[in-house]
Amino acid sequence: MATPMESDNSENHVRKLSTQLAAFGGNTRIFSVAIRSLYAEEAVGSLSEIGVEFNALRDEIRNDALVYTEAILPLSVTYVRYIREFFEEYQALGFKDWRKCMDNTVEEVKGYRQFCESLLYMHEQIMTQLKEKQDKAKVLVKQLTATSDDFKIKVEQLENASSFTSKLMSMLTVVPFPILSIICLTLEAHGDNERCRAVALKAESKIYGAASCVVNAVMIPALAAFLDALKASTAFFAIMEQSLTSFQGNATKAQKQLSKRKRKALMRRHYTVMKNAAAEIYSRCDSFFAVVPDVRTDLAAIPKEGTDTNHVQDWLEKRKNAIRQRFRGQITELVQSAILGLESEDMAYMG
Repeated sequence: MATPMESDNSENHVRKLSTQLAAFGGNTRIFSVAIRSLYAEEAVGSLSEIGVEFNALRDEIRNDALVYTEAILPLSVTYVRYIREFFEEYQALGFKDWRKCMDNTVEEVKGYRQFCESLLYMHEQIMTQLKEKQDKAKVLVKQLTATSDDFKIKVEQLENASSFTSKLMSMLTVVPFPILSIICLTLEAHGDNERCRAVALKAESKIYGAASCVVNAVMIPALAAFLDALKASTAFFAIMEQSLTSFQGNATKAQKQLSKRKRKALMRRHYTVMKNAAAEIYSRCDSFFAVVPDVRTDLAAIPKEGTDTNHVQDWLEKRKNAIRQRFRGQITELVQSAILGLESEDMAYMG
């Protein structure tokens, strides 16, 4: 049976990481644009009770957006920066110098792995909250569909009424009595109002479908893609930690049975794979960094009036306590300083 060193498949793990990173920036922008659209293009009107309910649901989603803006996005920027820093060591150092730094590298990788696990947990929490809202949205969508059908009937009735009004006006205009002129003006105003209502009902019917689609077909899948990227990163750093630890000399008995020559060959192969992959990983990371300003702009455009000012801090404290429990007694310095030691207001200056 092959040992972890013998079966080291660094190239495959790097490829998976690169693939997930390639879509990370794009999905982040999709997520931010989707949230912003709920307060702009896809804003639901209030001609019906269902519109009021959907707006209430939208405001609940806004709280999740604030958590993402003030807590998760800054940590996501840090997460991508850590990936870049990991590969920078292979690019900057020669093989011999890299070997000399092995102890420090192993400790850094342990921190990176814990950080990814913590950030993955936070994303999973947001996903759970959004899925709960997705269930509410599905119920509303059914109601909205029925309401849309009602709208179509109302629109036909209103348009027919408007048509009848126009015909009646054309008939009355031939009567030369002052009182009939007043009747014509009144009917004309009534006809314009009916046309306005018909247009508004049609527009709201379309907006319902678009707004529900934003939640179900855009935000949830984008967040799911984040989870895939974080899972790939967590797995990557776990494998790197295992491989580097075995290179470090803290190998298992089976690994120590490898000849010194073969051990060194595996180390060089690992080093070469990482060094060769660095340029592509840099490109993936830079692509993410490039969209961050636009993401921040999108999220900053979300109105905050009426929101709970303590919501983000309360949410963050609960997740930090859970992370402390998860890594009880084994929290790395990196996670302690980068996540547990931060307050929500500090995160606005990160990245």
